[in-house]
Amino acid sequence: MAGTGQKTAGADTREALILAAERLIAEYGIDGVSLRQINTEAGQRNSSAAHYHFGSKDALIHSIYEHRLGNVNLRRQRMLDALRADGQESDVRRIIEAIVRPIVDEIEDSEGGSFYIRFLAQAMGSPRSNARDYWKTIMMDAAATAYAMLGAALPDVGTAIIGQRFGLMWELIIHSLADRERYREANPATEKDAGFFVANLIDTVAGAMCAPVSAETRAARPRRAGCGQSALDT
Repeated sequence: MAGTGQKTAGADTREALILAAERLIAEYGIDGVSLRQINTEAGQRNSSAAHYHFGSKDALIHSIYEHRLGNVNLRRQRMLDALRADGQESDVRRIIEAIVRPIVDEIEDSEGGSFYIRFLAQAMGSPRSNARDYWKTIMMDAAATAYAMLGAALPDVGTAIIGQRFGLMWELIIHSLADRERYREANPATEKDAGFFVANLIDTVAGAMCAPVSAETRAARPRRAGCGQSALDT
């Protein structure tokens, strides 16, 4: 029994450090926070607790993603499965909704969710290469499925342009939701918008994904040489 208790205590300490790091980075950015500050925020008397559990700040940052992504990906996959079951896998708005809604659910329904989206915005904008690589783990699993579905639903747009729009989509979603949380924190008396903001964000992203490709964009897009170039890339 003693061993079980120690394991539980260690898991609790690890989660406390993850949530503390998420809060601090959300407010001050990755480079504005030290492991010592994270220890203090998590209520740890041992000044080396974060280093003991994670080894480095980079590993701790990666663990924040892992702490959240399981729930987000599970919700997203369920929504995409429902899309296929309904025969609606070409409905671009519903695909985008399956990308956005699980993030919103994590913000609204989980402990520290408001800090999570602001942490993502800080990590996405960080000049540190590791942090930029970590946020790309958002695209793993269910999000990769959504990307493939968008490509199939929008064959006239072309794979190269879909890929760039998909990257811009994450910027818009994450920074818009993070800005919304900052506003809500600064204005606690503000009434909730009953889903209007999120619904309109989904409309905006879906519209951007479906936008016709201009002649200027097609002319400016770098060409790929070789026989492997597909018609979708022209």
